[in-house]
Amino acid sequence: MPTVADTNELDNTKYKIVSKGVFVFSGMQTGRDLCIRIAAYNGDTPILVSPAYTTFKVKDTNEVLPLYLFLQFNRLEMDRYGWFLSDGSIRSNLDWGRFCDIRVPLPSISVQRKLVDTYNGLKALAEQNEALIPKLSAACQAYIVDCRAKYPIVSLGDYIEQSDKRNSDSVLTAADVQGISTDKRFIPTKANMNGVFS
Repeated sequence: MPTVADTNELDNTKYKIVSKGVFVFSGMQTGRDLCIRIAAYNGDTPILVSPAYTTFKVKDTNEVLPLYLFLQFNRLEMDRYGWFLSDGSIRSNLDWGRFCDIRVPLPSISVQRKLVDTYNGLKALAEQNEALIPKLSAACQAYIVDCRAKYPIVSLGDYIEQSDKRNSDSVLTAADVQGISTDKRFIPTKANMNGVFS
């Protein structure tokens, strides 16, 4: 989503470059938002995000598919859990260490592929017929919940690592700056970018 921050006269070299397959996480005020702000970037052209965000990637895509991991965080149950975890923070933040302690079911890579393929297929159908979205979403949620009962539960921190690539060469411009919405999507910045990339 477009950033709402005042970015006048900010040093753009501190902005983080996000490429395909990189996650952007904002643990700030998770308790207030009742949502884990996280998005998985799938675009072909890199974007910039605020240095305040935590960026990370899957260490080994032969063990964890990025889209499978994103599906885990695309559930209301996970948002509620993030809200619960942030309760001990003065500012209701979900700190990186606590985030990495979150445990998720980890089926084999072939099962992950089936789940991702199912999700992509259902998503394509949903895009063709908006009326099916609630039912298809519920079906996807059921697949994900089913993983918890069938597969080992593992800590996220063992399978992800921070990715902190900065725009130090000013390769990207103000038009490339994006933020994360509460519905887990990237959106163009709404901030005034005058002077940021001069």
